[in-house]
Amino acid sequence: MISKSLSFFSWNVRGLGQSSRCEDVLSELITNCPTFVAIQESKLTDPSNTKLKSFLPTRLLNSAFANARGASGGILTAWDDRTCSLASSSERAYSLTTCFNLCANGDPLTLTNVYAPTKHDEKQAFFSEMLDVASSISGPWIILGDFNLVCDPSEKNSTSFDGQEAQCFNDLIHNLALIEIPLVDRAYTWNNKRDIPTLVRLDRCFINLAWDDSYPNTTMSSLTRFASDHVPLFVSAVSHVPRGSCFHFENSWLRAPSFKPLIFSVLANQTAALAGKMFVQLLKRCRFACKSWAREHRSLNVSEKDTKVLIDALDLLEEQRPLNSDEALLRTAATQELQNIHAERLSYWRQRFNLRVALEWDENSKFFHAAASGRRRKNTIQ
Repeated sequence: MISKSLSFFSWNVRGLGQSSRCEDVLSELITNCPTFVAIQESKLTDPSNTKLKSFLPTRLLNSAFANARGASGGILTAWDDRTCSLASSSERAYSLTTCFNLCANGDPLTLTNVYAPTKHDEKQAFFSEMLDVASSISGPWIILGDFNLVCDPSEKNSTSFDGQEAQCFNDLIHNLALIEIPLVDRAYTWNNKRDIPTLVRLDRCFINLAWDDSYPNTTMSSLTRFASDHVPLFVSAVSHVPRGSCFHFENSWLRAPSFKPLIFSVLANQTAALAGKMFVQLLKRCRFACKSWAREHRSLNVSEKDTKVLIDALDLLEEQRPLNSDEALLRTAATQELQNIHAERLSYWRQRFNLRVALEWDENSKFFHAAASGRRRKNTIQ
């Protein structure tokens, strides 16, 4: 399966009429290298190629736009044509929807760039528009932009909150079965820049279930707010979920003679602290000691191979002449060590699969290993 990685840059720029603002946007896009760009409130009408080049890097000059209405509005979506090709584009009053096919494998995806109305009496028209857009969507769908709406009182730092409007917004999200991508590095995305500022979360990103299935590792972060009163957002979408580097204690370690004394020495070294804090510190020290010991401890396969070579060499020597007392003791010790290795390996696989212990060594068979591996895959979160 081909791993796919996409990135999206979304920003309400508050107008691109000034050359300084265009340079700010261009600098951000060059720095962050997104695959797609969603700009709201461009305040542009039929921008020329020269104008587009003033704020878009060369690789992002492929664009679709919805013209501003008077001195406000204007939506622009740009994309890297090395990654995808435009299949269709649909402009509505408060959104711009673009459908793409990925160049790598032809997979479709749909991006809706939103600039919702600020006036209360236009909100219902926006809700109806989103329902209409959703009815035409098939496949992975991502919606991002400035929604000018809040879902909960916690998304504002003031007591002014329209509960009815928020309920309508939440109903829309529920009816369309949308998943909101959380913004974990800040609470608000808009600042009115006054001495006692009003802070609100207006800028968002949603995905549908098909998107979540295709790009389960979709995350969003904020960039530095400096030119506009809105925070730029950066969304990363990856088709695979990386496996975390979690610590796992191996029961087989307990069979190694050097392991228990190591842990006892760590536990004996306690510091004066609160009981809870001391317990957490001891756990962390034990984890560090276990990892260090495991790195230095030879693998079972290497130990088994070396031990078998030694036993075979002594057996061949015995065919030539009788073994002396030291050689006989060495073979006895090697045989015992091989049995210990087998017991440690069996303990390793028992921890991964609950199978009734057999009386014979057949328990450590290919079936036993396959069953344990199947259990691991089943318990893995994809």
